[in-house]
Amino acid sequence: MYATTLAIVLQLAATAADPADAKQGEVLDAIRARLAALEKNDTAAWSRWVADDMITPLEGDTPSKAAWIKTHAAWPREVAYWYGPLLDPKVRIHGDTAVVVYHAQQFTKVGGQTTSVHKWQIETHERRGGRWQLVGVADATIPPEPVAVKLDAATLDAYVGDYEWSPTMVSKVRRSGDALSEEIAGQGTTSYLAENDTTFFVPGAAASGDATRVIFVKNAEGRVTHYIYRDFGATDRIVKKVR
Repeated sequence: MYATTLAIVLQLAATAADPADAKQGEVLDAIRARLAALEKNDTAAWSRWVADDMITPLEGDTPSKAAWIKTHAAWPREVAYWYGPLLDPKVRIHGDTAVVVYHAQQFTKVGGQTTSVHKWQIETHERRGGRWQLVGVADATIPPEPVAVKLDAATLDAYVGDYEWSPTMVSKVRRSGDALSEEIAGQGTTSYLAENDTTFFVPGAAASGDATRVIFVKNAEGRVTHYIYRDFGATDRIVKKVR
């Protein structure tokens, strides 16, 4: 009797927890089905998982779905495009809408040569006609993690000092062993590793798509005058050394 009661309780608990997990699983299954059709360049199967009004950032005069089908239908047999496994997928369900974030390697094969790029992908899906369909998508390239080099203490010490972003926002660059750290009041501390003699990066930041670099600049006398804060796609910011 006890065993039967316990089994019923556990089944009820599992049933109560199932709906959200089941929906998330359905969304991921829909994505994998779409990508499997993509790998086969099966536009008919791919279309089942994509809404006719799907939108992408680069949509032109032709709706995104129609433009995609036209492009892929024209590919010769020697061209193949596919995704690797979905990595770190996250799903948020809001009624009949789901927002999904994941990253994956994307492969292109042309003439026997295969290239790849690692990207974050953000997708919005709606449940329509009994299935989850893609209604919006955007992606961003994940740059490779730079290879750190070791600089001597004298080189690192030359970069130590206070740097002015604005009169009321001054950062302090300090040496921490073989690395540099930068502290801005109220903003926390950032650690940097050297990519070369003058260029530094934030270790691990590339995984989020961050390609920021801090590039120290010296004058003709060899004194550090400022650093360039360079963010891919943005204009450079000059941050003067004030002490």
